[in-house]
Parts: sequence; C-alpha cells; structure tokens
Amino acid sequence: MKTQYTVAEIEANGVQASGTFYGTPRQGWIMDMIHFVDYAGYAQLVIPVEDAADLVVADWSQRTTEADMMHAVIKFKRAVQFSRFAMKEGEKWGFVVFKKWADAVKAIQAGERFTFAGGQCLAEDVELIYLGPGDAGYSRAAGYIQ
Repeated sequence: MKTQYTVAEIEANGVQASGTFYGTPRQGWIMDMIHFVDYAGYAQLVIPVEDAADLVVADWSQRTTEADMMHAVIKFKRAVQFSRFAMKEGEKWGFVVFKKWADAVKAIQAGERFTFAGGQCLAEDVELIYLGPGDAGYSRAAGYIQ
C-alpha cells in the first residue's frame, strides 16, 4: 500500500476526527477537507471525507484507555455450563467494566441475572471479588500474578 501522506504532514496539517466509513468506525485525520487518513503506524488508509456516515471533528487523543477504566473480577461459586463454554467452581473471570460488563456488574450487585458466554448467569452463582483500577490489585485478584 502506497502512503499518500507523511507522518509529519499528518501531524502538522491534519485535523483529528472520527467517523464511520463503509460501516466501520475509524479514528484519523482530515487532510485538506478532502481525504480522511486512518494511519495505524504501519499502513495508511486514505478515504474521501464525503464517504463518512457520521464524521465528527474532535481531539480523540485524550480519550480514556482501558488501563484507566474500572476493572472487575468475578469468581464462580459453582460449576456452570454456558452456550459457549463452561466455568468451573472457583474459576475467575476478569474484565474491564464498560458497556455490557458495566451492566453485568450492576446486575450482580442487584442480585439479578446477566449475560455471560452466550447464556444467562445468575448473580448467586458468582461472587464479585474485585472492583477497582486495573492495577496490580486487579492482576492479583484475577490470579494473573502472585
């Protein structure tokens, strides 16, 4: 793939934007109000700006990353079989609390069922053992480190 813009040109002249192109959400830069450049560090995808479904000019560099978001770990109190896979008693599942997982945490705290592995899991089948930052405490709770 031939690059149309240099990194220096993109950073000096581009306007940060995000939008949906052909059904795919993308983040990049608008160049000369004609081209949208999605640059992933190794390849450039240059798309006409007019092909954007919902182009928004904004500084997306300050967005929160997953590392900055809340994390949670649940521990299964008993063995449970789901549509996609099974969880053994004592097995843990760690995740970033975002969108569907934020709903799952609320459901667990309320004692309600939640979607898990293509099925429904009862809150009584799990224990919320960690809710906090994605730091060493999270990694210990999930069993990733000792």
